[in-house]
Amino acid sequence: MSTMDETWTRGIVVGVDGSPESYHAFDWARAAAARHHVPLTISHAEAVPVGPVTPVPAYEIETLQDATQRILSSALDRIDHADRVSVHVDAVPSVGAPAPALLHASRDVDLVVVGRRGTDVTRHILGSVSATVAAHARGPAAVVPTGARTGDPERVVVGIGFDDDPAAPLDLAFAEARAAGCPVVLLHTVQQSTRVAREAGAGRMEDVEAALQGLAHRWKELVPDVECRQEVRTGSPVDALLEHVTPSDLLVLGGHRHPRFVGRLLGSVPDVLLGDAPCVVAVAHTARPHAATD
Repeated sequence: MSTMDETWTRGIVVGVDGSPESYHAFDWARAAAARHHVPLTISHAEAVPVGPVTPVPAYEIETLQDATQRILSSALDRIDHADRVSVHVDAVPSVGAPAPALLHASRDVDLVVVGRRGTDVTRHILGSVSATVAAHARGPAAVVPTGARTGDPERVVVGIGFDDDPAAPLDLAFAEARAAGCPVVLLHTVQQSTRVAREAGAGRMEDVEAALQGLAHRWKELVPDVECRQEVRTGSPVDALLEHVTPSDLLVLGGHRHPRFVGRLLGSVPDVLLGDAPCVVAVAHTARPHAATD
């Protein structure tokens, strides 16, 4: 059974780059920090341009500092007086690519948050900041689309698979639900693509329902004040989750953190949902035994 502590203590970091998408992610991160009573850190990494002839940085430090300060000030200006009192906010500028800065910060916080940007095609390209952070973060990571609700979620939906230990996503889901005062929904999809699978479907569904009830019972013992529901569907996991969630939900997924030299397979369930879900998607990685470090 998980040794979950539903109280966050280390805070949240959010990446801001001056885009509307990143400011929307900042609004969501600020609300999350308020409900968990933890500090919020704004991270902005200013990319350094290089000269046209030799790879030498072509910038003046004052210009870089001014650009960084404008972006951070714009984020801070979005905080009203009440939030300034209830949420401690720091701004941490740096020089370089944003993804490495956020990955470094993910080692020391409860959650790292990024916005989702791009079209249906470009947002699926490997190497985007949101995909990189979700794949490689040392702790939980949340990706915020522009259409997602920025306040407390109405539900926390957890995509449950039985191939991996579900402790990490369930810990995150119940911590968020407890802080937001909303229910958790455990959703598992049974794929019945073959005749044998369809014939065994009734027994399979009963087994899945029993397994979900067992998980709900275990986490309800840890967090008894959170309502937990279970739902089993048939078909594609991606389609089932996309049909189930709304912009007011928080979708929590499990998975393995990917070493940087391995990368991430485009088209996996988490990747597609990170690109297409209308709500905030949080990924809580399950540790691999004897995993290599990077």
